[in-house]
Amino acid sequence: MAVGLATEKQEKYAGRFLRDWLLPQWPWFALGTLFAAVTAACAFGYSYIIAMATDWLEASDQRVFMLAPLVIIGLVAVRAPAMYGQTQANNRGVQNAVIKLQEALFGRLIDGDFARLQAKNSGEYVSQFANDMVLVREASLRVATNLAKSTLTVIAAIAYMLMTDWLLTLVLLVIYPVAFYPVVRLGNRVRKSSRRAQEQAGELTSVLNEAFQGSRTVKAFQLEGYQKDRASKGFIERARLYMKVLRAKALVDPFLEFVGGLALAGLFAFSGWRAMSGDITVGELVGIIAAIGIASPEVRALGTLNSVVNEGLAAATRVYAVIDAPVHVADNPGAKDMGRAVGDVSFDGVSFSYPGASPALNGLSFDAKAGQTIAIVGPSGAGKSTVFSLLLRLYEASAGAVRVDGHDVRDVTMASLRRNLSIVSQDAFLFDVSVRENIALGKPGASMQEIEAAARAAACDFIEGLPSKWDTPAGEGGRNLSGGQRQRIALARALISDSPVLLLDEATSALDSESEARIQQALGALAGRRTMIIVAHRLATVRKADRIFVMTDGRCAEAGTHDELVAHGGVYAGLAAHQLS
Repeated sequence: MAVGLATEKQEKYAGRFLRDWLLPQWPWFALGTLFAAVTAACAFGYSYIIAMATDWLEASDQRVFMLAPLVIIGLVAVRAPAMYGQTQANNRGVQNAVIKLQEALFGRLIDGDFARLQAKNSGEYVSQFANDMVLVREASLRVATNLAKSTLTVIAAIAYMLMTDWLLTLVLLVIYPVAFYPVVRLGNRVRKSSRRAQEQAGELTSVLNEAFQGSRTVKAFQLEGYQKDRASKGFIERARLYMKVLRAKALVDPFLEFVGGLALAGLFAFSGWRAMSGDITVGELVGIIAAIGIASPEVRALGTLNSVVNEGLAAATRVYAVIDAPVHVADNPGAKDMGRAVGDVSFDGVSFSYPGASPALNGLSFDAKAGQTIAIVGPSGAGKSTVFSLLLRLYEASAGAVRVDGHDVRDVTMASLRRNLSIVSQDAFLFDVSVRENIALGKPGASMQEIEAAARAAACDFIEGLPSKWDTPAGEGGRNLSGGQRQRIALARALISDSPVLLLDEATSALDSESEARIQQALGALAGRRTMIIVAHRLATVRKADRIFVMTDGRCAEAGTHDELVAHGGVYAGLAAHQLS
């Protein structure tokens, strides 16, 4: 797709897309080129038969109404299916290539750094699939179609004209290329405008996503006017930037039309003189005009190709910027599969800071023995949830070591590490599949008996009352269910995985007292069989923990059982006095 004055980086990305995704589809493009050659040959045939028919007509030759119509019908019968075949072959090849590019982009986002996903609004990434991929697809289709069909048709027309009158053809070949330099300049304007328009499309998608996902808050706080104003500004800016692209693209066709008109005027003057001088016949003159008529749309298509390709290049640059982004948290060389863990967990002098923020953890140390239930409590911002993020290796500790069964989490594969951990978080995110499938995600291939057992343990008796019971869709993010129902489904998903370490991050915060009591009973049944680490604000949920670690300012300030900490009279005792009085 490297057409026009593309930057070096864009040419590199175009070359990679060609090498990695388009070339493997060469059988489809070869078939498309074969069909394009047939359509070009038919265009050559049109010019030839029109020239012959004109001379026959001038000579009152009967072949003008006996042979010429049959030849034209034959050409149409061949050219029309060839045009269809070329379009379908190119569509299939490009579509297959774009699917591979989409898979590469999505794979890099999903497999890449968690921090990168958190740093940008999801709408910007969604926009790359909704907008950038469309532009890459359209540019690729235009290149695949025009570089074959248009180029071969123009070559066929030039070949016919050279055979008929080489001098006239040389004059035309001097005039037409003059038009392309301004077209290339316009293509640069299109590329620059398109790049900004695509960036703004991602920003607008983010605004719309926020309005829809936060619709409860919008209505509760009467923010409809505010959201409509934000969206309206986005629509206006989108239209303004898109109009800049359209203005640049709109100049291409009129310019080509103007140059083509000048060339046609010169043609009539020069060819008329040649015909009157007897150098060419009237039929040959008409044949040349027909050849130009057939070639002109293809020349125009090649001229407008530059602006379309530059839009595609701008989109490809955004896509490859994500694909090429360095991954900072990945399996280290020599990382081993840790197998099934016993369940020992320890933090040894661990420190960590989020980008641009003060330290979330500052030399944190604690340990949990296999089968123990430990709790981490403390005020908001103390770093409690960060503990789970580092244990799952969503982020990398800046100092110290996080260990499972004595293995530094950096020395084992992330797949084997996470296979030994299951988490229930406060947001209890569910996927837009059935309730049954959401639970089974914790153990792919689980039987219905296993799913039902996990659901019972998580107090999911409400499932039988849902409209389609186990097949009820959870909705996007689980919106078809209440907060408490989502948390219970998420807990069932964690329980069915049978991981030796269970992480509970405010896992019962949305439950009523009865449901919470049932879940506490279920978790109590797991005591001694799994290591459970509980992050909680409500101390009532952690009173029975084997050990409680109290965090302040990213450190472990106190540790002990509930009774020991209350007797100690420190931070925990103050929290207990406030909550449990």
